[in-house]
Amino acid sequence: MRAELQAIVDALLEASTDAREVTLDAMGEAIGARAITSEEIDAMISALEAAGRKVVAPAGGTGEARLKEVVAAARALGPELGRKPTVAEIAARSGLSAADVHHALALLKVMQR
Repeated sequence: MRAELQAIVDALLEASTDAREVTLDAMGEAIGARAITSEEIDAMISALEAAGRKVVAPAGGTGEARLKEVVAAARALGPELGRKPTVAEIAARSGLSAADVHHALALLKVMQR
C-alpha cells in the first residue's frame, strides 16, 4: 500500500479506537480528491478490518443512490470506451465528484463482503 494511503489507514484506526467502526464517509473525507483505484480502496478496507475495525455505511446516507449512479455511468462508459472507465470519467458522466465516486466504490466493496 502506498505510504499516503497507509497514513490514512493509520489515522482512521487512531480515530476509531473507541467505536471500533469506520464509516465510509470518514474514509471518503480522508481520501479526499486523491487519485486512488478500487483495488487500493479494497486494500484500505481490508487493512482496517484486519485491525479489528468494522467498515460501515452511515445510517440514512446517500451512498446507495450514488452507487446506482456510479454503476449506471460505468456500464454506459465501458462499451463506449472499450475499457474500464476511470474514476474521473465516471465522475464526469454521473455528475458526481471524484470523492463521491470513491465513496460509492468503497460502499460496493463493503456490500460485496
